[in-house]
Amino acid sequence: MAAMNAATITTTPTPEAGSNGVGAGVARRGRPRDARCDQAILQATLEMLNEGGAGSVSIDGVAARAGVGKATIYRRWSSKEALLLEAMSTDLRAMESPDLGSLRADLEAYFWALLDRLKANPNTDLLPHLIEAACYDAEVRKSLDEYVSSRQKPLRIILRRAQQRGEMAANVDLRVVVDVLVGPLFYRRLLTGDRLDRAYVAKHLDIVLSPALLLVP
Repeated sequence: MAAMNAATITTTPTPEAGSNGVGAGVARRGRPRDARCDQAILQATLEMLNEGGAGSVSIDGVAARAGVGKATIYRRWSSKEALLLEAMSTDLRAMESPDLGSLRADLEAYFWALLDRLKANPNTDLLPHLIEAACYDAEVRKSLDEYVSSRQKPLRIILRRAQQRGEMAANVDLRVVVDVLVGPLFYRRLLTGDRLDRAYVAKHLDIVLSPALLLVP
């Protein structure tokens, strides 16, 4: 699978950051926000993102497609990255938490579904774009952390269920386990471009689920 290509980006802050959205700034006084306008902006952002990746999304382009002025967008979101993150958070296609009776079976089903999603978007530049922005923008960093945590919820459910079945020690730090499980996949995805398939997932789980490592009392 091809690695994701990072886009060169420029975060475009404005002195009048918006309210409520992911990564948005301090709320401004004035008339209430129009939910229909918000939806049009977020929908336009998702459409552009799906069509050409993060590099194709611009505030000018979103404004034109949504039929609003740029100032309307900047009153709501402090940067392009803040807008991207909120648009992503509206995508309700969350990963499921398979319940097949064992930790191994649940994780295999989860990661097979994740592979299908990655294969559907082999060259997207969105994640590298946001990671780069998060390196120098604390607001984007916070919002990206919140987004990632929300997307990891199904995996944490699988792990807690395994603890309840006695397959994992109760005192294992699930945050670390999630890092161990997910990290190698995105290392290949973002850095090496090495093959990601079911055979790799099987080898990965053989190592991670080894009793000698961390998953049994």
